[in-house]
Amino acid sequence: MVNILTVEDNEHLLETLVEQLGLEEDFTVRGVITIEEGRRELAQLIPDILLLDVSLPDGDGRDFCRWIRAQGYSFPILMLTAQNGEMDTIDGLEAGANDYIAKPLRLRELIARIRVHLAQYQLRADARIAIGPFLFNPGNKTLSHQESGKMLNLTEKENAIIRYLASKNGKTVGKDELLKQVWGYNELITTHTLETHIYRLRQKMGYVDEKQVLVTGRNGYSIEI
Repeated sequence: MVNILTVEDNEHLLETLVEQLGLEEDFTVRGVITIEEGRRELAQLIPDILLLDVSLPDGDGRDFCRWIRAQGYSFPILMLTAQNGEMDTIDGLEAGANDYIAKPLRLRELIARIRVHLAQYQLRADARIAIGPFLFNPGNKTLSHQESGKMLNLTEKENAIIRYLASKNGKTVGKDELLKQVWGYNELITTHTLETHIYRLRQKMGYVDEKQVLVTGRNGYSIEI
């Protein structure tokens, strides 16, 4: 699932965003009104993407954006604002936002922008992608457990497998498709090779709450996002 955090002081708009975005089958949406609440939510669970209003009751959203970047978080931030002048846009982008969206919001456009930024982020070397209880860093080829801090080092192929499965947001990927994406068109590579890598990955990741994060289905593999 894609975890979206929304910080917006207009309660009606906030409720609408939480409700309407939540209708997307792969979106989970949390909504808060203030910067302080946003900080608490960040401490509880790092989002995959943040929707952030500029004008908030306890401060400027752009300052919150700067603070987030200063903490080392690199997930996409989309600023929401009624201030859509050129300098307002520049200020938001210079604060570390990935996009600047003027109100009134058009829902389908917002969803499209969310998906585009998520796809771009997952290709970045400094991405931190939440996978079950882990944070996946494709650039460093590591999985780190968010509670224990334990870090798992991944091989090149293990990293590529997780990266591709994560890009599918929990959807099942067929074995042939995964082979093609990770190994390319190599006649010497068989599904047994893939199954061996999946087995080793599963051994590294272990079981979490009696449920495997890396899931084998009837038609292929998926990852719990």
